[in-house]
Amino acid sequence: MRKGFAAKRVAATAMAVAMTTMSLAGCSSGNKEGTTKAEETTQAASGETTAAVAETTAGEENDKPYAGTKLTWWVKLNANVSATYPNLGDTPWAKYVQEKTGIEIEFIHPTVGSEKEQFSIMVASGEYPDIIEHQWVSYAGGPGAAIEDGVIISLNDVFEEKAPNMKKLLKEHPDIDKMVKSSDGQYYCFPFLRGLESPNITQFSSGFVLRKDVLDELGLELPETIDEWENVLRAYKDYGFEIPFVTRSEWMKDVWSPGFDNWGNFYVEDGVVKHGLIEDSRKEMIAKLHDWYEEGLISRDWLVDDKKSSQTYFTTEKSAASYAPFGQGLGQYTQILHDAKPEITQELIRSTVPVTSEKGKNAKFSKMNQIYDKSGVSAAISTSCSNVDAAAWLLDWMYSEEGNLCCNFGIEGETYEMKDGKPVYTDVIMKNPDGLSVSNALAAYTRASTSGICVQDPAYIEQYYEADNQKEALQLSMKTDMGKHFFPPTSVASEDSESYADIMNNVTTLSDEMEAQFISGTVSLDEWDNYMKQLKDFGIEDAIAMMQKAYDVYMAN
Repeated sequence: MRKGFAAKRVAATAMAVAMTTMSLAGCSSGNKEGTTKAEETTQAASGETTAAVAETTAGEENDKPYAGTKLTWWVKLNANVSATYPNLGDTPWAKYVQEKTGIEIEFIHPTVGSEKEQFSIMVASGEYPDIIEHQWVSYAGGPGAAIEDGVIISLNDVFEEKAPNMKKLLKEHPDIDKMVKSSDGQYYCFPFLRGLESPNITQFSSGFVLRKDVLDELGLELPETIDEWENVLRAYKDYGFEIPFVTRSEWMKDVWSPGFDNWGNFYVEDGVVKHGLIEDSRKEMIAKLHDWYEEGLISRDWLVDDKKSSQTYFTTEKSAASYAPFGQGLGQYTQILHDAKPEITQELIRSTVPVTSEKGKNAKFSKMNQIYDKSGVSAAISTSCSNVDAAAWLLDWMYSEEGNLCCNFGIEGETYEMKDGKPVYTDVIMKNPDGLSVSNALAAYTRASTSGICVQDPAYIEQYYEADNQKEALQLSMKTDMGKHFFPPTSVASEDSESYADIMNNVTTLSDEMEAQFISGTVSLDEWDNYMKQLKDFGIEDAIAMMQKAYDVYMAN
């Protein structure tokens, strides 16, 4: 167990006594004296499964080898699920999985809005559910530290002996094999994957949304560069739109920074790890947003704007441009406007390419997702797991042909039908008779749309984005070189983790505060050099060096 972790566990356990708001019924208790949880569980796992069970896959005679087994599964409750069901276990997807596998699953959800705090309390308690879904890449010290801390088990033997579908997938895709290993070479999770090869359409889910009818009337083209965007936003303002551009607060800077070849996070260029916060181009971007803020081209409430307010501004015609998801953004915006004004059709609500520094050139950066990264979760088997073999079999089933169809398309004959060898959604998904939106129906019958453990199938996204303007937007969003600059899904070395966390907590807090004040004008850009000095005094360059070391280890593995 890592130095300092035990002390944190004691402190957090004391907090848990006062703060516990969820039940972990069904979880096993702590360590046996003299044996770590990781050792104890791995020993049990290695002796329980025969080669015959390890080779069993869906469709064979013994297709429910663990029928009657009960497992607990800790997972955040997705908003699209909670809109209809109070627990993932109540969904048709969960009931179908339990029917097909014979395994009874109790899903445990942390309180919405307190997921991070409750995860920390659970980790500190030393008592865990059988399966834990989490963003393990972001665990302090990395996934390897979670194994060392006795929270989850190494899956090296599990993948080799008990997970034939995952073993096959990783053998065929060595890049993904590297992604789901800790820095010391230990498999730790069954991952949520956005496809299997990059780039692919499942890695793109959002982009610009514009009123093209107004641009046509004004004789303007869809913008690509910052200068073109500035002309368009000013034209929208003059036309009468109160707030030309609006988006969620957390997206505002990432949407526009690519226009300056800047990215406000770690990225890689020719093998060198960099961070855009301390590059000169960052100041250019912030200065431009300040100008737009002063002109009223972007929302003056951008710090509190969210999904709901962005939709309201655009669909009530207070805004003419936004950055939004292709499904619940572009798709819903188009439908709402068309319902209010039938003359506004999807041909008049369009998208454009990620903003670029040079017209006709791919954007260097964009809000593209990695195949596997911190934005998605993965499922690990805890050291308290009551039946490692059953947990491994269940999770591996998700990557079988049957499991993949279930996670992406739901129930054959109900939510999809096979046509010309391909799964095609029925009206239960696309035109739900109970009035569910496509996104809510997908969340009820599948897990691909809610970042659940599985491999997202491109056919899911092709059908989800059914309108022509959505399909066009998806293709336009791929005009980026972001894939060349991703920092891989790895973490700093365990010995650096506490120092790195302290540095980046300070850096993030300072940068969020200062950049917001620069944009609003409450702090003059004359203070930029002092701000840069503060970031460096906090140790951002040391953090970059730590990430460089982590990157080098990752690439060498």
